[in-house]
Amino acid sequence: MGSAFDGIRVVEVAQGIAGPYTGMLLAEQGAEVIKVEPPQGDSARGTSSFHIWNRSKQSVVADLATHDGQALLHRLATTADILLLDAQPGDEADMGLSYDALAHANPKLIYCHLPAFGSKGPHARRYPDDALVAAIGGLLGSQWSHRDGGVHLVIPIASYGAAFVASSSIAAALYEREQSGHGQKLEVSWLAGAFAMQTGSVMYHPDLFRLFSARMNPLGPIPVYRLYQAQDDWLFIACGNPTFWNKLCLALEHPEWTADPRYERAPWAIAPEDRDALAEQIATIIATKPREAWLQILREHDVPCAPVTSRQEFIEHRQTIHNGMRVEMDDPQLGKTVQMGIPLRLSDTPGTIKGPAPMLGQHTAEVKAEPRATNNEPPSLQLSPQSSALSTPLQGVVVLDFASYIAGTLGPMVLAQLGANVIKVETPQGDAFRSFGFGFLGWNQGKRGLCVNLNSAEGREVVYDLVRKADVVVENLRPGATTRYGIDYTTLAQLNSRLIYATVTAFGSGGPDHDYPGFDPLRQSRSGIMRAQGGHDHPPFYLTCGICDYAAALLTAYGVAAALYARQRTGKGQRVETSLLNSSMAVQSGNFIFHEGRPDMENGAPDLWGTSAIYRIYPTADSSLFLAVVEPEHWSHLCELLGVADLPSRYDFSRAHHTPVDSPLSQALASQFANQTTATWLARLDAASVPAAPILPLPELFSDVHVAANNLLATHTHPHWNEVRQTGILTKFSRTPATLPCVAPQLGQHTTEVLQEIAGYDQEKIAQLLGSGAIKQS
Repeated sequence: MGSAFDGIRVVEVAQGIAGPYTGMLLAEQGAEVIKVEPPQGDSARGTSSFHIWNRSKQSVVADLATHDGQALLHRLATTADILLLDAQPGDEADMGLSYDALAHANPKLIYCHLPAFGSKGPHARRYPDDALVAAIGGLLGSQWSHRDGGVHLVIPIASYGAAFVASSSIAAALYEREQSGHGQKLEVSWLAGAFAMQTGSVMYHPDLFRLFSARMNPLGPIPVYRLYQAQDDWLFIACGNPTFWNKLCLALEHPEWTADPRYERAPWAIAPEDRDALAEQIATIIATKPREAWLQILREHDVPCAPVTSRQEFIEHRQTIHNGMRVEMDDPQLGKTVQMGIPLRLSDTPGTIKGPAPMLGQHTAEVKAEPRATNNEPPSLQLSPQSSALSTPLQGVVVLDFASYIAGTLGPMVLAQLGANVIKVETPQGDAFRSFGFGFLGWNQGKRGLCVNLNSAEGREVVYDLVRKADVVVENLRPGATTRYGIDYTTLAQLNSRLIYATVTAFGSGGPDHDYPGFDPLRQSRSGIMRAQGGHDHPPFYLTCGICDYAAALLTAYGVAAALYARQRTGKGQRVETSLLNSSMAVQSGNFIFHEGRPDMENGAPDLWGTSAIYRIYPTADSSLFLAVVEPEHWSHLCELLGVADLPSRYDFSRAHHTPVDSPLSQALASQFANQTTATWLARLDAASVPAAPILPLPELFSDVHVAANNLLATHTHPHWNEVRQTGILTKFSRTPATLPCVAPQLGQHTTEVLQEIAGYDQEKIAQLLGSGAIKQS
């Protein structure tokens, strides 16, 4: 077979970002995607970004307000394996697209609904806009800044998160369907996407807010994980552990800092009163040399660092080109373009870009002329009672998680939600991010813990016995470490030819920069997002949400699920790979397209309020809200609500839409919004059909009735911290529901039971291994 989803047909009835991006991710791993558009086309047509999110597809026009349009769509649905739909909750039946009706005609159909805010709760039918979802989902309210009230983000993080989650969930549903023969309904809201992109922050415990209640600097949270300005330009230094802190002290020619009692708990636990002073000292030192000189010095000392560059520079970078993330494509509308490549690589079933985004209705006649085949024939597999009774999509799949930090560990956590049996395998030193305490829980929920000494021959044999029974291995060790430990792909694949081996690297497994250390902010810095968020002629701005880490992890989960599905057809395992470099482009996909006439997409600003006077954050009497006036009728309704008689005559919609955030119009609106509370304004705006949403800081998510209604939070009991609340279920499955089995494990908490259950060891052998130090049990 060529690609993982060869032979799979997707019918996409979605516009904008989340649904179309999901369709593109499926298409470029082999699926045939038919995009069904209204006569006026997808609302995103006319933007550069449309040509990324909709490449590799066919376009069919169907007017769903007509009998013929509905009949065409229903016929396509009977031939489909997957339906992507982003209709407002409750509108599916009116469109003739209810799951029950379509599943009756096609019982194998996997029906994925991507509503903006979820199908339940008071915001369920709020206007579908990514910034409004980001406001309610905590993304805007959690962004570090120099002021209160939230910061508008220049990329649609919630929609991207939803696309990543939907892709892995659909792949898992396909895997399950191969065993049961039945489809089902999935729901992945954009709001769930927002939660997926910040699982380490969506945490509630009293100690957490005592530790992190102060406003944080958008240049970086601590002095050695921060942006600095050299003589000529900006760079980022990312010393995320004590080893790198010590190396930085030597690089800056201040070895005495390593013994300074003020920095005894560096890098993350320096006392607040000492942080600013240290940052000022480092800033003074960095300002003495050009950036390139500092990058050379820091790299010679193995200090993680990166220059702040633009998206245009990044797509031309040598490692980007090596990774295949720069592709040239002739687009029928845009002409010659340079676009991002495929961010996820499956070694034996590689994806392909099938072509540019289609013209509106380009394939309508061709698709209408197809024979009237259906997808409702009985399952082709001979199913056993056991295989047809899966209770979760990935039930029975054993995952060995050798990863650490965020980019490596969150992917297996998503697989655990999908029902996989995930074992977190750690050395006695443990995951370096255990020191993050509550954050660690947000990246390792649903796993069991095993501790093994990989430096010992006995420890490696333990791992090999587990690998022989496993389905998946996930790792993100630095280059060379897997070979040193004897857990590289070549070695493990010889033990288990069906093994899916997933690797997350910083830059890729080969190429000129593959062995550089990498952390999320270094990819933010290099990939252009810091420059874009900060805006032209302003300092760069560090995004609080670790977009590169989270995107890499979610793409890994997608790649693993796709490879598991492919294995059902080929009988063979393979290697799955992504990198922070690739994911930094995937999470800015709509911006990584360059062509003549490309609009300015790098026009943010410090503490960004929004993009115009009528699409921005406004402080209210008690907090803040996001106003999203995106259609002419919204503007008419707002003017009527405010009762300013001459406003429509002075500003028609087009002029208001292009009026800057700091204009007299903005000032007039700001004075109005400041007079009443957010709740009062939302009631008035909702009644007038003007799109808006409250900006919720993270703590308020845990008391929000809409979040609770959509089951986006979970409560666990931790052995040390007692009750902990955190991110809940991301995808709702109608027939094989996702699961949240347990809180993140203690180091080696389940060593004995895992070795008994999976490796088949008896008590005598386990006792011998414990005595030799090959394994540990907490």
